[in-house]
Amino acid sequence: MKQIEQKKRKLLLGVVISSLFAMQPACAEKNQQPMTKEEGQAAFDAVIAETNELIKEMRIPGLAVGVIHGANTYSAGLGVTKVGTDEAVTPDTQFQIGSVTKTFLSTLAMKQSEQGILDLNARVVDILPWWRVSDPVATSKARVVDLFHHRAGWYGDHGFLRVPEGGSISEKVMLQASYVEQIYPFDQTWMYNNTSITFATHVVSHAGGKPIETLIEENLLTPLGMNSSSFNYDATPPAKDYAWGHPPIYGEGSINDLKPYYIPLIRESAASGALRSTVTDMLKYARFQLDGKDASGKQLLSKKALDYAHAPAVEAETGDFTGLTWFVHDYGGVTSPSHGGNWPGTRSFLQLIPDRDFAVVVLVHSDRGAEAYKKVANAMVKAFTKIEAKSPVSVGATPSVLDPFVGVFKGNSQNIEIRKDGDKYVFVQFSALTKGADPAPANVENTAEGYFIITEGPNKGALGELLKDPSGELNYVRFNHRIFIRGEGAVDEFDLSGSVFDK
Repeated sequence: MKQIEQKKRKLLLGVVISSLFAMQPACAEKNQQPMTKEEGQAAFDAVIAETNELIKEMRIPGLAVGVIHGANTYSAGLGVTKVGTDEAVTPDTQFQIGSVTKTFLSTLAMKQSEQGILDLNARVVDILPWWRVSDPVATSKARVVDLFHHRAGWYGDHGFLRVPEGGSISEKVMLQASYVEQIYPFDQTWMYNNTSITFATHVVSHAGGKPIETLIEENLLTPLGMNSSSFNYDATPPAKDYAWGHPPIYGEGSINDLKPYYIPLIRESAASGALRSTVTDMLKYARFQLDGKDASGKQLLSKKALDYAHAPAVEAETGDFTGLTWFVHDYGGVTSPSHGGNWPGTRSFLQLIPDRDFAVVVLVHSDRGAEAYKKVANAMVKAFTKIEAKSPVSVGATPSVLDPFVGVFKGNSQNIEIRKDGDKYVFVQFSALTKGADPAPANVENTAEGYFIITEGPNKGALGELLKDPSGELNYVRFNHRIFIRGEGAVDEFDLSGSVFDK
């Protein structure tokens, strides 16, 4: 296992990655003729016109988009901040950016590494000798960098369980770590892990000697001039220029019938997903991720450190890779780090293509936001870089491949099921957070690699893979970054006791 990982890490800058959103470049030359400001504005406006039709079709109340291409930036807002009002979304409207916050944490960790106050290869127990998870092997082996690579194998959402008020919240989360269930042996399988990021939050906070919110503000938000970005745990949202969450509409329905809602962030989530920002500010952050410079032009982080964070390091799901928190895709030889964010009622996405001096950010206040941001981001990438998305391909519905997928698989706040109906296979999805507003059952087929692929509806093109549990049985499905475990009961039965969503 150690040799395999070493080989993977040696491929950091040159590996060709097969990915769910792998790109096939129509024009791969790095020195293609740069767009003028006016040409770029025309390309941006054309995609925005398409996006305006898209949000009407998907019954999404609005979104905000920003693009960097070379020295130029472009931004726009569409729709309204809250159904029932006429307040327009603008590039300065605040959105919850969810898990894109994780990239701020990993960036801060890189900065501390360059400052010599945090060793990314140090074991967590060498920094915090009192720390324990339930599995002694994981406890003894986990390094700081492992917390960002999502291969620890323990339960992934422990970090969203509440702890008593007072003192260091992140330290209390760490003290509860001994109760975390080990789902997979350490470093064996990739699964997206908020728990690991919550642990990393305290490690970085410990190294910096301050709460993580203060460290990110002092080291990133303030130097980058991100004056409209902050951590917020308010019980109520701002009175104006804030994008409220909205449930999805699948099938028939009108945007005007949507009921806006707001779920406060909790301090336990912190650097896992508690930042609030705007497209204007996120473009400043994206520019920094491309050149490492602060608002005054001073080098805040070296190019070497950025390259390390953005490079493919660990094999993830369906042939994908991750860097230091970032998801990394290969675009026919051009690597592109990205990260999405998810909080009830909102979705966010930031994508970089450093080799093209390009970035795109999309903020959407709808539970259908991931569908929208993928389409908008792909369209902007194609318009500005000539790189076009290559979709995964079905080879039919093969019983020997799909029969083992049949069953109910339980997650934390979302369950999935694959049912066999004659010679067809059907994917069913239920979320405890969308109050039953879930996509209609959709047909499933398989790819040549043995993944299932959803062939219709909002999840069209999404892939899932079947994994062995620690006993060797095919009882785990990895889908949409999470692992779902084969379970008993109906697909719409949930246990949210003790979580932030337990209301």
